Amino acid sequence: MTAAPKRAPVRYFSLMLGFLAAQGVDTTRLLEMARIESSRFERSDGMLLPMEVESLIIAAYRLTGRTDLGFEVGRLIKLNSHDLLGYAMLSCEDLDRMLRLTSRYCHFITEMFTMRYRRWPERGEAVFAPVVAMPVQTMRFSLDVIALSVQNQLEMLFGPEMTPYDIRMGMPAPEHHARYAALGAARFHFDDRALPGITLSLDRALLDRPFPMASPQVVKQVEEHMQSLQRRPAPDAGWGDYVAMLLRESTGQVTLDGIAQRMNISARTIDRNLKKEHLNFRDLSQQVRFERARELLGERGATVARVAEQLGFSDAANFSRAFRRHAGVTPGEFQQQAGSGAGP
Repeated sequence: MTAAPKRAPVRYFSLMLGFLAAQGVDTTRLLEMARIESSRFERSDGMLLPMEVESLIIAAYRLTGRTDLGFEVGRLIKLNSHDLLGYAMLSCEDLDRMLRLTSRYCHFITEMFTMRYRRWPERGEAVFAPVVAMPVQTMRFSLDVIALSVQNQLEMLFGPEMTPYDIRMGMPAPEHHARYAALGAARFHFDDRALPGITLSLDRALLDRPFPMASPQVVKQVEEHMQSLQRRPAPDAGWGDYVAMLLRESTGQVTLDGIAQRMNISARTIDRNLKKEHLNFRDLSQQVRFERARELLGERGATVARVAEQLGFSDAANFSRAFRRHAGVTPGEFQQQAGSGAGP
């Protein structure tokens, strides 16, 4: 049975269109470029498929030339931007309970990411991870949106005097990274070797601080309604594409257990779904690793030793042997062929 495609609510992209229109951007032209009917944005409960999200983001980047659109959209998102769930979040007793609630119903905010929350006596951690494969540009836009929306909503809840906390982003530092440094209590960390995602770390003082609009009855009513509509997210039918995307997006060593932990499912579940597509994690990992090797070897000034180090091989000789088994030529021969336009 094919899994239902994951979607994202149009309400967040309506914020982007409103922002761009205020900047003088022709949003009618933008939607034409993305091949999305403007009528899709007339209903607050409208949804976009991942391919439509991708088309919209690509069109926005092309039309504006800006790389910080995700940053700007995230700044516009407030708690009440999340429709009914947002009011339940505002009505929680404290941040700890709000994060627990959000982790249960994150798919009402977006089905393209999941959220896992863990609490220890002195701190808590929320992890946002993608559950669909997406291109690099779409991924980084989405991570920008999530990181800035989290920062914006926490500042609205606690004000500028809140204690410092950390947001770790599994992506390279963007061109606009200096803008992150000016965001008050939030300390942003970029890591291009980590799996794509966002990790929010907060101490006990923030987690247990009471909310002024606490109403357990409102939270209960909203939860009862959401439970009747609940559809838990999972990767689309293309598990191979999804796992390959995670591997490509991380320059560090990625394990099956690491991906399973990030998705909050078992490694056996991932392995079983890959087998349905006649795939296995080891082969996918090797395929992506040597795709990356070809890219690195093709860069100007690349050396075999340096590429071996970047890919985590113990030495250049081991890398050369593995590359030859995979590609049929040594890394040096590959570079010569690629340089002459005769690469394999």
